[in-house]
Amino acid sequence: MHQLFKCLLLSFGFTAVGLLANPTAEQVEFFEKNIRPALAEHCYECHNSSDKAKGGLALDWRGGLFKGSDSGQVIVAGKPDESLLLRSIRHEEKDIKMPKDGPKLSPIIIQNFESWIAMGAPDPRVKKPSREEIAKAISWETIREQRKKWWSFQPVRSPVPPRVKDDWAQTDIDKFIQAEWETEGLSPAGNAEPHALIRRLSFVLTGLPPTPEETAAFVQVAEGDRRAAVVNAVERLLASPHFGERWARHWMDWVRYAESLGSEGDPAIPNANQYRNYLIRAINADVPYDQLLREHIAGDLLPKPRLNMKLGLNESAIGPAHYRFVLQGFAPTDALDELVRTTENQIDVVSKAFLGLTVSCARCHNHKFDPISQEDYHAFYSIMTSCRPATVNIDTSARQETNKAKLAELKTRIRAALAEQWLTKTGTISEQILQPSAEWKKAIESAKDFKSPLHAWNQLRLTKGENFTVDWKKLSNTFSKSKKALDEQHARKYAKRWQFGQDTDPLNEWVLDGNGLDGTVAKAGAFRVLPSGDRIVENILPAAVYSHLLSDKHVGVLGSPSFRVEPGQSLFVRVIGGGDVMARYVVQNYTRNGTVYPVTRLNDGKWRWQSWSIKYWEGDDVHLEVTTAGEQAILARNKSKSWFGVSDVIVVQKGQPAPREEPAEFVAPLFAKGDLGNAKRLAKRYAGALRQCIRAWKRSKMTDEQANFLGYFVREGLLPNTLEELPKAANLVKEYRRLEAEVPVPQRAPGVIEAEARDRPLFVRGNHKQPAQTVPRRFLEAINAKPFATKNSGRLELAEAMLHADNPLTARVIVNRVWHHVFGRGLVATPDNFGKLGEKPSHPELLDYLAKRFVAEAWSIKKLIREIALTGTFQLAATPTAKAREMDPDNRLLTSAHVRRLEAEAIRDAMLQVSGSLDRSPLGDSDNSDSNRRSLYVRIIRNRLDPFLTVMDAPVPTSTKGRRDVTNVPAQSLTMMNDPFIVSLAERLARRVRDDESLKTVEAQISQMFQLALNRQAAVDELAGAKAFIGDAAERQKSVQSQLTEMQRQLADSKAEVTAILEPVREQLLAKRKKDGQPAVGGPEPIAAWNFGKGTEDQLGQLDLSLIGGAKIVDGALLLDGKSAFARSTPLAKSLRAKTLEAWVQLSNLDQRGGGAVSVQTRNGHTFDAIVFGERSSKRWLAGSDNHRRTESFNGPKENEAKSGPVCIAIVYHDDGKITGYRNGKLYGRTYRKAGLQSFKADDSEVVLGLRHGKGGEGARLLAGRIFKARLYDRALDSAGIMVSYQGNADYISDKQLFAAMGEEQREQLADLELEIRLLNQDLAALEKTGATVQDSWRDLAQAMFNLKEFIYLQ
Repeated sequence: MHQLFKCLLLSFGFTAVGLLANPTAEQVEFFEKNIRPALAEHCYECHNSSDKAKGGLALDWRGGLFKGSDSGQVIVAGKPDESLLLRSIRHEEKDIKMPKDGPKLSPIIIQNFESWIAMGAPDPRVKKPSREEIAKAISWETIREQRKKWWSFQPVRSPVPPRVKDDWAQTDIDKFIQAEWETEGLSPAGNAEPHALIRRLSFVLTGLPPTPEETAAFVQVAEGDRRAAVVNAVERLLASPHFGERWARHWMDWVRYAESLGSEGDPAIPNANQYRNYLIRAINADVPYDQLLREHIAGDLLPKPRLNMKLGLNESAIGPAHYRFVLQGFAPTDALDELVRTTENQIDVVSKAFLGLTVSCARCHNHKFDPISQEDYHAFYSIMTSCRPATVNIDTSARQETNKAKLAELKTRIRAALAEQWLTKTGTISEQILQPSAEWKKAIESAKDFKSPLHAWNQLRLTKGENFTVDWKKLSNTFSKSKKALDEQHARKYAKRWQFGQDTDPLNEWVLDGNGLDGTVAKAGAFRVLPSGDRIVENILPAAVYSHLLSDKHVGVLGSPSFRVEPGQSLFVRVIGGGDVMARYVVQNYTRNGTVYPVTRLNDGKWRWQSWSIKYWEGDDVHLEVTTAGEQAILARNKSKSWFGVSDVIVVQKGQPAPREEPAEFVAPLFAKGDLGNAKRLAKRYAGALRQCIRAWKRSKMTDEQANFLGYFVREGLLPNTLEELPKAANLVKEYRRLEAEVPVPQRAPGVIEAEARDRPLFVRGNHKQPAQTVPRRFLEAINAKPFATKNSGRLELAEAMLHADNPLTARVIVNRVWHHVFGRGLVATPDNFGKLGEKPSHPELLDYLAKRFVAEAWSIKKLIREIALTGTFQLAATPTAKAREMDPDNRLLTSAHVRRLEAEAIRDAMLQVSGSLDRSPLGDSDNSDSNRRSLYVRIIRNRLDPFLTVMDAPVPTSTKGRRDVTNVPAQSLTMMNDPFIVSLAERLARRVRDDESLKTVEAQISQMFQLALNRQAAVDELAGAKAFIGDAAERQKSVQSQLTEMQRQLADSKAEVTAILEPVREQLLAKRKKDGQPAVGGPEPIAAWNFGKGTEDQLGQLDLSLIGGAKIVDGALLLDGKSAFARSTPLAKSLRAKTLEAWVQLSNLDQRGGGAVSVQTRNGHTFDAIVFGERSSKRWLAGSDNHRRTESFNGPKENEAKSGPVCIAIVYHDDGKITGYRNGKLYGRTYRKAGLQSFKADDSEVVLGLRHGKGGEGARLLAGRIFKARLYDRALDSAGIMVSYQGNADYISDKQLFAAMGEEQREQLADLELEIRLLNQDLAALEKTGATVQDSWRDLAQAMFNLKEFIYLQ
């Protein structure tokens, strides 16, 4: 044991007194089983008689123990409490806690030492051990074998159900439970009442309360045949689509499901919801657990994947999405450290979720308690890091291959038809050059660059005689120099080089994924048939890897082998692409961009040498990655069409010349022969060169230079390339396009793809900067240490090892998880830890019985749940007997049902259901917090977790959470009482009951509310109390209403007096306007107005706009792409408080989330008020604000028209905090009030259009669409002003005009009346606030129901 505190031992002056010299056989057995292993594992290393005896203490033999320390004893035989050894391992001494620097020993080990000392500390070790014996005793092999004796590493037994008394037990499971009761002398509680049992069944199996109709039906059947009622209910609930939703939510806890990465920026994980929907489908279909485990570990590699032909999905390929739910930092400067951290999280989740082990605890050292070595951890690390993150195509292979063979065959025929027509055309090429048409003339005039094939003609067409020969030789010399430079470039020795068109095995070790890549390099002459338009072919391409040769809806991921960056290196790739293709270098599999992680988007369809300096990453592993738009792991974009081609990749050393395009690559066919005498011969040379290129193309045997040369004439429209010009090809092209249109846009999910499979080094003490020996990919050595015999990552082999009969963990872990979620507590109370720091099973034989049966019944989760739910144990009442409460306070023996709080999602879903608001729509996208769909569909955004679910203990998605925390904090009660969404649900429940015409009396309404909320009838006293509450509230409401009515009358009278003053003045002004022929004023005057038919200038003031990020004015509208485009004004010249924002907006799509139309913000972009679309709830407008401080749902209708044409949206911010929305001049949903109206100071505030807030950048803040007009008012417009602003009004007279036309007395009267109205409004608001708690007694009663323990707990 580490440093048994030498000084203290000296001061105690003890020896080991009275050690038992002649132990009995039973005592020896106890020592060998319980004491020697603990001493060897925890003490021998520092306290042995061979080479290290800290404090003079040797604990490896009886003599050393008897001697004690340099001057004292550590054990007093027979007196545990006086023994320093025991006190030290109990951690009773402040400065003496052993093992030093290690965790406290388990209670069982401490108890064993106490018993051993109490029996006299019998010790059979009479001989001092040798150095070799000590080494063996403290070796990992010895410790591991000792730790393997822990219960969970023992083989799963096949226990026979025990015999029990009487006939209480309904199933074999009940017999195991009853046997424990009989042993302890306990008896069970009675059966649960039928209404309580159906509620329990419904929540456990579906996560929803039963409806009153379901409860009534169950109770009726149960009165005659309880067993039949339970069986029928269980079958109905297992068949419900909500069963999969309920149990998918549990599973999502196990794999820490999230839809964003967290940290700065918190980017979304694209298509994460596919995984959730996959779980729901799988669980509803009762897909065997072993199949689901295989899918989770290696679903993308299964030789026979599970296909969903109805949806066209490879379901198995979705399983590995859980690897991608890691939390990832922003732009780490140590990329390997980030890889190590995220991989550790993957290992942690896989090992906890499926094995119930904490393998990640062995990252830095062998596990402190379990038989898990550091090499075990690194074996898993080698498996995980042999893959790369990506967004993967999850279509079935048939869907991915749609029409491929037919398209390829048609392309061959189209090539032949085009070649025939083009060869015919070459007969007139020389005439076209000599007497050019408009197209040829334009091409010739623009051919000023030498790499243009027509450059020679551009230079020599007017040259004659000897001058022609001289100038031709100059061009020939330039070509020769370029050709020499190109040859030198091809021959140059670079640090790394891949030439796809020339290397013999160019794609060896490259990582390819996607149905656009077939594993081969396309020959020179590759081409794509355009999917629409009059042109047939886009280009003729050189040899390269392409993703789009059959369709640009096909996808591709092309990744180079990883390589270690050396000093001063740069990376070059020759690439072409369109549709937001991404090219990037990837450091240690990091998925994000930012600072030292640059990315390049390709959209122009032109070849380029793209380069990056990678010298910053010296010593790190890097690989090149080029992907279609949707396939990036995190930076994916939703583009239906995207494509790329890559021909060369080069890693350039410091000081080496960079690769570049040479003109010789494009004009070589023209210079293949000798001198020319005149322009006419040059024209013929062009015709001959083109003829040779076309013939070579027809035979599929052309060179890159010929492809480039021919491609130029195709791109420039100098060869026939339209349906009209090529009638022989037209029908083929039309058929091709018909078939290509049937190619589906891929369905995608987060995933990983196989990369270089290699064994990684063990990191000494977990430090990635101290690599040691490599560790082969394998399973846990305590179960099977044989390395996997595979050239791939080993994920497939890992899945099989986890499911092998020799592994005792997998089946035990999952049946325990199911038991936990059915009963509220697992047979092993620590479902994520079956190791020594976890708890032992309360019913070990039952656990093994269930595990064996689970495997025998084809790993069916539904069968397991059915069997458990049909037990008498599950159907017990929640009130234990007095004896059980005393002897088993934690109810480990299950003599009664566990009383447990519902999970956060179940509470929210229950409130939705009983209020009549629950939207039961399954699957699909994720929703915002105010959605009426089930809670598992609410977005899980790491930096913006749903406040209600979080406060009610929904897990933060960091690691496996098999047993949720259950806290009891004030924030929960405050949320249940004050959360606007919950208040709105209470209002809906109140309306549901109050407006039900079938409920004729208050008593009937109250009873129905109890039935809906609590699944039972109200008791007599409850009914009386609720009725009295509603009656009292009604009286209070009557009093308040009387006062309100009087104030409203006074307010109306005052407003009428104002009208009486204003209307005559208005009539006079209108008459004068008509008499003088003055133009009408269109409405209230804003302080800024933009009409994009007239440009970006503010039509009224100085808030002119700057266009940013590609924003532009097109056809009288501000065009916004949703990616980077927006407009920003100059700073505000005056401060704003009350205000109105207004915009005429047309959206590009109605599925966008969170883009801003118009926003007033501080110049740093942190504080803002904005018109926002779809942020909290899809397709709805809201008043966006910083951290949602002034944001609530308007509860307005979903937007269905803004894609087809512009709509006018206005948001009004009143002085009193009210916020009102309008759409096309009419009220949009409800008005709400928020405290703290935001002020925006002059010179420090601005207006942005197309951006919610901030300074730009990518993401959901940006709007995609068009803004035609926008206005900003420095006051809160009323409904009339909004309608006038929207429609215009020839009779409109502004307040400013009215005031100017009044006499002084009228102005004073108006001022007095406005003051009176303002004070009345203040008094009215105060009275409304005073009466808020009584304004709807039914709502208050409904909310009280939500807050009852009976509602939020399951009994």
